Amino acid sequence: MTKLGKEIDVSGEFSGGASTIIILGLLLAGFFIGQFAGAIGAIVLAFANGLSIDQLSDDLNVLYDYLSLTEVLTTQVLYTIVFTFVTPWFYLRLFAKKKFADLSVSGPINPVLVIITILATFSFMLVNTYVIEWNANVDLPDFLSGFEQWAKELEQTLAETTEKYTNFESFPEFIVGLIAISILPGIGEELLFRGVLQNGLKKWTKNIHVAIWVSAFIFSAIHMQFYGLVPRMLLGALFGYLYFWSGSIWYAIIAHMANNGIAVIIAYTATANLDEPENVPVLVSLAGLLVFAALLIFFRRMSTQKSITRE
Repeated sequence: MTKLGKEIDVSGEFSGGASTIIILGLLLAGFFIGQFAGAIGAIVLAFANGLSIDQLSDDLNVLYDYLSLTEVLTTQVLYTIVFTFVTPWFYLRLFAKKKFADLSVSGPINPVLVIITILATFSFMLVNTYVIEWNANVDLPDFLSGFEQWAKELEQTLAETTEKYTNFESFPEFIVGLIAISILPGIGEELLFRGVLQNGLKKWTKNIHVAIWVSAFIFSAIHMQFYGLVPRMLLGALFGYLYFWSGSIWYAIIAHMANNGIAVIIAYTATANLDEPENVPVLVSLAGLLVFAALLIFFRRMSTQKSITRE
């Protein structure tokens, strides 16, 4: 990947544009199939717990009243596996003729870079707090009032769902939450959005920065949260640059898991939510920005040195 590592080509026998179109098509298909698989799993579990067809046909919202938190998280696991593991595997196997291992070109994982990655992710969360606050309060023009109302209603529904499904009442539920919310999405989404999509866009556009930011935008948009679009896009860009600089998909995965894992730990321990500015003073956020920048510079320099050593 440029001077920091060799090119990772996932286009197979196709041109960069054609392979990107195929990737985007499979991404959308995988998203809807994953949603369908999760919904079917939820219905099957609810029926096993006593839900009747008549009850479900009268009110679809009654479905989750018949599911425990662990069962809901299990349906999330099913969605994640289908969307973010099967989709990139299918593309790589059928079109690119590659394996997941081919998405990394660097040597073994460096423990120092792992520590830097986790610390950088945490410090970025302190900065992103104020981006989250700004994005949540964006006012759209009057001609977009219909979209604004829909987006706010969807945002409220997703926020309530997130709160409900991170209300862990036991340690086993917390562990399931870590697997469903942190570990599996951290691995799968990076394989799909960075490993496949970002590399595909890089081949097409010939510009790594365009590839990183476009894939970060799509990564954020697929979560269907307009009022969280920018902070999640910035996270996606962070993951993209960690991948680009290091040549290893694992640092992006570790950063993603750390970001989601910290949120799960906060929910379980009922500590201060880092998404709320009142819990992160401005000076703390500014200090986080300085630390974040310093860690990224250090990460990039270490990755460059490793690349030179390999060459």
